[in-house]
Amino acid sequence: TYPFECSEQIASRMMSIAALKDVLTAFKAEGLPKPAVLVASVAADLQRLRGMQADDGGFAFWRRDQETWPFLTVHVAHALIRAKEKGFDVPQDMIDRTLYYMRDIRSHMNKEWYTEATKRSIESYALYVRARVGDVDGKRAAKILDEEGGAEKASHELVGWLYPVFMKPQDQCNHGAIRHHLNN
Repeated sequence: TYPFECSEQIASRMMSIAALKDVLTAFKAEGLPKPAVLVASVAADLQRLRGMQADDGGFAFWRRDQETWPFLTVHVAHALIRAKEKGFDVPQDMIDRTLYYMRDIRSHMNKEWYTEATKRSIESYALYVRARVGDVDGKRAAKILDEEGGAEKASHELVGWLYPVFMKPQDQCNHGAIRHHLNN
């Protein structure tokens, strides 16, 4: 770890380690970090992030007493969840607090520079991350897709975030519409 890293850098490193954990541990090639080193690195990163998490459950770039940023918070939550999925010991309360923040993410996007399209994109990313842990909000995802004018008018990024959210039977119509759009 480095003394002057922001929460985005820490989360990105954690997500990289989680994504490559299987590969890094499968190959015993010289020069690759040992599993114990990976575990220690993620544990240190989690401690740093815990100290950076604000009272509202979100994350600022540098310190917990600064303004939290919605996209950054979703990115950190994504890293926490990916690390947990890969077997790292991620404190559940950290995840729960980010989930709380993401359930009401629109209230954190009250600055004039957030366009409606940006708000929908960030919220779609939050819905995707929430869905990874079973906190699915298909109704809100469907509303976002409607606000975009349907799957065929939505950005590929937004469609990519929402597609996995529509896996429940009651959401299959939107899932099918997105699949049809992507297949075209």
